[in-house]
Amino acid sequence: MDVTQCFPINQKTGEKMHKENDTTILNLGFVGLGQAVNRMLQQYPDIAKLPYRIAAAAEPREHARKKFEREFNGETFEDIEALCQSPNVDVVYIATPPENHREHVEIAARNGKHIVVEKPMALTLEDCEAMIAAAETNGVKLLAGHTHSFDAPIRKMREIVKSGSIGDLTMINTWNINEFNPRPWPTAELKTTFGPILNQGPHQVDIVRQIAGGMVKSVRASTFWDGLRGCEGGYTCFLEFENGVPATLVYDARGFFDTAELFWWVGEGGTPRDPETNFDMKRNFLELASKSDEEMEHIIEAQKEQGRYGAEDVDPSTWELWGYSGPEEIKHQPFFGLTLVSCEKGALRQSPDGILIYGETEKREILLDKELRGRAAELMDLYNGVVNGQPLFHDGRWGMATLEVCLAIIESAKDGKEIRMSRQVAMED
Repeated sequence: MDVTQCFPINQKTGEKMHKENDTTILNLGFVGLGQAVNRMLQQYPDIAKLPYRIAAAAEPREHARKKFEREFNGETFEDIEALCQSPNVDVVYIATPPENHREHVEIAARNGKHIVVEKPMALTLEDCEAMIAAAETNGVKLLAGHTHSFDAPIRKMREIVKSGSIGDLTMINTWNINEFNPRPWPTAELKTTFGPILNQGPHQVDIVRQIAGGMVKSVRASTFWDGLRGCEGGYTCFLEFENGVPATLVYDARGFFDTAELFWWVGEGGTPRDPETNFDMKRNFLELASKSDEEMEHIIEAQKEQGRYGAEDVDPSTWELWGYSGPEEIKHQPFFGLTLVSCEKGALRQSPDGILIYGETEKREILLDKELRGRAAELMDLYNGVVNGQPLFHDGRWGMATLEVCLAIIESAKDGKEIRMSRQVAMED
């Protein structure tokens, strides 16, 4: 772990941050104790190893606040404004609905808090620009997460491509087919993100942008409808990068096929994936769909509550329905679909524990250590930016460029035309 012996200064308040055993500790506050934060706290013990202190949370649900107080002896608040006024918070992790991200980032920034904001970064590019301006004006760091581009196999692919050891990059193809739509999302929430496009799309877009260097030139896409959920069911997208490299992105969220069948039944987080997952999820939703709209939404909300931090009377079957698992089950590298990278002298893809390289005369595997992943890796990246002055891996401008591609998928499918990009930024290795 790369830490420093200096005291970073909160740019807004001028106060020194906390230090223990010559290691600077950042105080972390969560804005929204929903599923994202629950996964972070329950599923990833890596968080406990980071140079952070879980200090505060803002959450409207009283029972979740009380559990947080018991477990972490932290401050709790009903809203973000009160949390951001606390001198005991250095970094805020914003995990609220995307339509609130701009407002919440602006509140955090003007109170001098460094920020991690969940994907999608926002719902419009104008909101992204305002968020970036707020961070820059107030001298705070803004990191765009959460995506699988932080996964060790994806970062290793980028390293190999950049090295030129198997020639120049010629194309990238990535596919993910799963049961995202039949999960018990509230219908309005699912429609807000155009099904998987703005929720899952940032993972795929970040992966291919990172491997290819970041600079997408144009987007051409088509989408298809999910009649069961009344929103987009998936997309096929063709990207062309400024250097001429093409990439295809395919996502089908309806749960008929499962990409994990092609990948040793390894799940998204590196845990074993039950081959019945898709069918179980679809059976659950088909049962819900047989009820009245009002009753269905009531049950969906109750099932989603089971995945949030602090849920009362947790039903283990519903927990499994969301695909959650304990940290002891994380046996492999994380896996978000199948990504195949083609170069002049070979090809790359993930293996359960690393990278497979297909050369001209042989196939070999590079095994990778189980490094910090997901949100833990993002928090460490922000830490190194705040404490060590290192550039962020994916800052606000990178996040806006990824959202530009995701929004272009929607626009291209609607208008049947190629969309040119104007806000792309290069990958900073």
